[in-house]
Amino acid sequence: MTMPPERVPWVELGPEFMNSWGWPGGKWEPEHLAILGPTGSGKSFFMLHAIDQRARRSGANAVIIVTKPADKTMDRLTRTGDWKIRRTWPPSYGEERVILWPKSTGLAEGIPQQRKAVYEVLSELWKPDANTIVAFDEIAYVEQDLRLQPFITKYWREARSLGITIVATTQRPRYVSRYMHSEPTWSVAFRPSDEDETKRVAEIIGGRRKYTDVLMSLEPREFLIIHRRKRLAYISRIA
Repeated sequence: MTMPPERVPWVELGPEFMNSWGWPGGKWEPEHLAILGPTGSGKSFFMLHAIDQRARRSGANAVIIVTKPADKTMDRLTRTGDWKIRRTWPPSYGEERVILWPKSTGLAEGIPQQRKAVYEVLSELWKPDANTIVAFDEIAYVEQDLRLQPFITKYWREARSLGITIVATTQRPRYVSRYMHSEPTWSVAFRPSDEDETKRVAEIIGGRRKYTDVLMSLEPREFLIIHRRKRLAYISRIA
């Protein structure tokens, strides 16, 4: 019988995670991170917390690509003064932590405007020794609605060789590229919204038999965090 993952307070697990993510063997190396969960589960908060800590620690540039019309979590991040919201690319000189939030006007016009803005960022960042974290807050929208899946797939497959780390969240794991499920070293999953989705997420992160019951047992704001290569799994929550 497989024992369920241990519950560890984030005040203990968080520093260990930050010491490990992107630092295997004490050497800098990009490691992608996938975050799965329904709306309101806490996935965006976790993403922002992890990226902010990582950027401060490593000195990497960081770009968060936001496509929602409104997001209070992003607004709170900018109050620290270290993150700047930009509607167009490139950012101003010296801005190392940027939230790209393309302005969209109207229902029909919004998608091509956002597609152009996001493509310009991806194209500009695609260069050797980038030392950059690129985050997508709902990557399914970027892939499907903005029709950028070929470029996102290329990022998943090849970005590490350029010094680019990808962090991506989604509430629709069945609608994203399979590379989001195979390329990240780390995966974080909040409790899915129903039983069918729970089975799907469990399959993605390591196996239905192993993780379905674990995911169903998660309390609000709790998450399961997994390191695939080391086969480590813990349950935690950021207070």
